[in-house]
Amino acid sequence: MTTPRQADIVIFGAGIAGLWTHAYLSNLGYNALLLESDKIGGVQSIASQGIIHSGLKFAFAGKISKLAKSISAMPERWRDALNEKGEVDLSGAVINAQSQLLMIPPGFLGDISKTVAKKTLGKNVREIAQSEWPEEIKNSGFKGSVIFMDERVLDIPSVVQTLMQPYKDSIKAIPKNDAKTPLDFLEKNGIEAKKILFTTAGENLGIAATLNHEKGLETQSRPLLMAMMKPAPFPLFAHFVGKTDKPVATVTTHTDQNGKRVWYIGGLVAERPVTAPPEDSIKAAKKALASYLPGVDISEAQWAVIPIARSEGKSKTDGWMPDTPTLHRAGNVLYGWPTKLTFAPMLADAVLKELQNSNIEPSNTRNDWSFLTSAPLAQPPWENATWKRS
Repeated sequence: MTTPRQADIVIFGAGIAGLWTHAYLSNLGYNALLLESDKIGGVQSIASQGIIHSGLKFAFAGKISKLAKSISAMPERWRDALNEKGEVDLSGAVINAQSQLLMIPPGFLGDISKTVAKKTLGKNVREIAQSEWPEEIKNSGFKGSVIFMDERVLDIPSVVQTLMQPYKDSIKAIPKNDAKTPLDFLEKNGIEAKKILFTTAGENLGIAATLNHEKGLETQSRPLLMAMMKPAPFPLFAHFVGKTDKPVATVTTHTDQNGKRVWYIGGLVAERPVTAPPEDSIKAAKKALASYLPGVDISEAQWAVIPIARSEGKSKTDGWMPDTPTLHRAGNVLYGWPTKLTFAPMLADAVLKELQNSNIEPSNTRNDWSFLTSAPLAQPPWENATWKRS
């Protein structure tokens, strides 16, 4: 009979939520095992634009009272981690941009938006005089106001590797077939867990149903078809503010393995079913770029689209995204969604509180998990995309 190997907590799902929680708890002395059925970096996480939101974007959407305030404390925790002062060490992560821009067309909405921004998060925002605009924006044909936002954009593959590195010996693979019955996999391998956490995004609900844990668990889907364009003419990290509660487009800039600059385009242009024609996202992205950057020639660019079946806990209020991370409890099993990349530290806090409420203290031991195989690293979406002129 296999000798039990006990862990303080076993975490399923090595996206940012699982990786951050694993590193956080391991740093505190918990004996944590992280299991991944696909690739380290997950699906939703590796496809993230890497924006560490301060809540300002949501203030423009009129979501000031809860969501913006919940998020506003998070950038400081990420900054601490990047500076080796936080609960996890992200000093090895790459910062793609130290700040972002809000590009607001002229008109009444723009004036209101600027007022909201200054009242809500004034210390993080300021209008940039046209004479001080980046040269690329000056030459882009953009008309309107440009707002500086103190929000960093991180290179997610480097964040994944940095979170993984200190405790990589306790990050292992679970075969896809076994991931359908994860508790059986633990029993088969003699692994006992005082607490179990699932951070497997869209798979959480199915696992909960299999284990009869679905009572009270509600999820919602906010699918995306993200457009990508290369070679991008210049680095751009900006939200194009429009007439709805979401940016027309959110553009971040990345570099592929061949050194080509990529514009990764989210926002309203990307919000459509994953089964929608990819051309729809490309057309919408082109239209947004032509409207906000009419002087930029993208006629020779290549395009690609990636579907993201984004899943999270269900909002309890207005059908928008939840105001905080979501954590569902079923005995000693937890199901968690951070909702936003920014919220990963808050989800880890909630899991720690669950351990403490269950009187599970750090065992300050580390098991030898070498009998389990290692999981590969995920690649960002632009590396595996099919590119074509459109």
